[in-house]
Amino acid sequence: MDYPYVNTTHGMIVGQWRQEIAIFRGIPYGGRVDRERRWMTALPAENWEGVRDCTKNGPIAVQYGTSISGSGDFGVYFSGRQPELFGCDEEVQNENCLVLNVLTPGLDNKKRPVLVYMHGGGFASGSGTLVLGADQWCREEDLVVVGVNHRLNVFGSLHLGAFDETYKESGMCGILDLVLALEWVRDNIAAFGGDPDKVTIMGESGGGSKVNALLAMERAKGLFRGAIVESGSGVPGTLSKAQTTENTHLLLKYLGIDEKDWKQLLTLPASVILEASVKCGVGGMGFGPCADGINLAYNANGEYVEADPSLPLLVGASEEETAAFVDPKERFSWEDLRKQLLADYFDELKQPAPTDSVVETKDKEGNKLWSPRIPKNGRKGLGYLDGVTPENVDDIIAAFRRADQENIDPQHMLLRIQSMGSFLGQGAFRQAMAKYKKGRGPVYSYLVAFDAPHPRFPEHRYAWHTADLPLQMRIVPYLECEKVSREMAHAWAAFIRTGSPSTSELPWPPFTKEKRETMVFDNVTQVKIDPTLAYRKAFGKNNE
Repeated sequence: MDYPYVNTTHGMIVGQWRQEIAIFRGIPYGGRVDRERRWMTALPAENWEGVRDCTKNGPIAVQYGTSISGSGDFGVYFSGRQPELFGCDEEVQNENCLVLNVLTPGLDNKKRPVLVYMHGGGFASGSGTLVLGADQWCREEDLVVVGVNHRLNVFGSLHLGAFDETYKESGMCGILDLVLALEWVRDNIAAFGGDPDKVTIMGESGGGSKVNALLAMERAKGLFRGAIVESGSGVPGTLSKAQTTENTHLLLKYLGIDEKDWKQLLTLPASVILEASVKCGVGGMGFGPCADGINLAYNANGEYVEADPSLPLLVGASEEETAAFVDPKERFSWEDLRKQLLADYFDELKQPAPTDSVVETKDKEGNKLWSPRIPKNGRKGLGYLDGVTPENVDDIIAAFRRADQENIDPQHMLLRIQSMGSFLGQGAFRQAMAKYKKGRGPVYSYLVAFDAPHPRFPEHRYAWHTADLPLQMRIVPYLECEKVSREMAHAWAAFIRTGSPSTSELPWPPFTKEKRETMVFDNVTQVKIDPTLAYRKAFGKNNE
């Protein structure tokens, strides 16, 4: 069998062919980040002699459980179309996880557009080992696709600058890994048939938040020419130095380490630190990137400032984001809806005890796993409703029922209110408006309203959180999804190629303040004028 070879800046690598697509896995882009190198800004990978075997996946970041490719919840979407590429058999957790994968349709001088994918999972978990559906994008759209692994959770963002100036960037080390990966792409992607001047970064959910952080970093300026943010505009994660320093104090206290002896963290086993980071009450999502004032800073309004406002942006969300975090009920009445909204309201007033911040589970081998607890309402921190109170809950329900004239059931309505009344549903549109007001680079807005089968309960159909990812990657196994999947894939590929998602099949105008043009992907996909206006009115936020 013939194997593909590429000479990178660090040495020669060999990959494998899969149906005329060259796949290279586990390519090192950064050096060691364990032991004395923990929480240090990563250095480029060391050079090697001979040919490095890049036919198997490299390690994923140390995290709770496994990455999305091994998730039973999403297996119906992700495992069926590419069984040999998915599953966690090859995905081994290791601190030294600075590797990336490259898929390309040709090792030539064609200079294809490049997509660099930032995986989801908040800043706590996930893997970019293989970008979902990437080989189809390579084959059908003639793109080069890159998936990146980097440090996550406590290992990617523990801020130690208050103890030692040497670690002043430690709270951003996981995001700085991504900058290093983009520098590797700049220096190497031409050898894979890609164009270093035509790089687009894309992320879903927490990956979208990573993209937003990169957009605001001078250090990343010039490493990409466009960005796609999917359901990630309002995902919490980036914290102030005060918040991240407090999290560090909590971790040390839980471990019984005096602050003057903090360097003990450099010698403790990774498993001990990971478990402690969850049990101390902070949790995986609590250790997010630090706005350190060096690499990332807020403006006076508490917002990011784009390093290059001229870059085009594609941004959007799904209509029922929280459907991915709940178990649909067979029977759910309108009174049940009202009670649940009120329960959400009162639950948000309560802070869970630190001992309730995790659940202990086991993997298929019986090993202990720790993961953030999802409270009984299933949505704390994800479906927070800013504006629902016992006094106005009935008015909000009535307003949503007027806005949704179709025969929508109470379960659907609950998820829509939770989603469109929270940052998950509205963050994208606020970001589109903020981008437009800067008046430079174009912004394109979308809303997924198509009801795809629920990942855990396919008999139930919603526009759920992350549904846009398998749809646009053309990996949904349901025939009913084929039309909207094709529309999204072509639009995304057009944006990666040109900076505009408009196609002959689907003309797509930029977002403006006056009309808030938004492409709504549904059974009939079309541009709509301000499709979330009725939802904003229901919450008394007409002008957001």
